[in-house]
Formats: sequence, structure tokens, C-alpha cells
Amino acid sequence: MAEDKKSLTATEAQQIAKNFLLGEHYESKIDFTNCQLIDKDNTQIYLLHGKITMRSRSPMSRFVAPKSANQYQFKIEIDAQQRNIVDYEIV
Repeated sequence: MAEDKKSLTATEAQQIAKNFLLGEHYESKIDFTNCQLIDKDNTQIYLLHGKITMRSRSPMSRFVAPKSANQYQFKIEIDAQQRNIVDYEIV
């Protein structure tokens, strides 16, 4: 008999998103601006928006480029039942 998984909380969804983004972009700073639980194709999805500040790859760019040059907006979708990343985008 299959065990019914408990739905994610918003805090757990943010932690999954943060771990995923830090795994992809080491030593970045993650700030969440919005977290919503939505229904998409009969599935409950957490839709998270925020800002990621990535570490500069070049030591010289720390002096030349403005800090905002390494800041990007992100959107990430997490399945509330399966606890996995459905989609993500960094712009």
C-alpha cells in the first residue's frame, strides 16, 4: 500500500529551492520575494520568485563592474506532493 506524502510547507519549498540554486550557483545569495501555492494541471505547485546574487568569476570584475551586474531574477516551480523541481528560470 502506497504511503500518502504530506504536502510541502512554504518554508520547505523555499529550502528546496535554495538548495537547488546553491547547487547550481555556488556561493550565491538567494532572496525570495514571493511564494505562492497554485494549481497547475491538477497539481499543487509552489511558485517562488526572487533575486539571486552570483559570485563574480573574475577577481578584476569586483573592482570594475557594479554589484548589480551579478544580480538576476529567478522563478522556480516545485511540486508540493512530489517535492521536486518542475521548472526554473533565471533572467
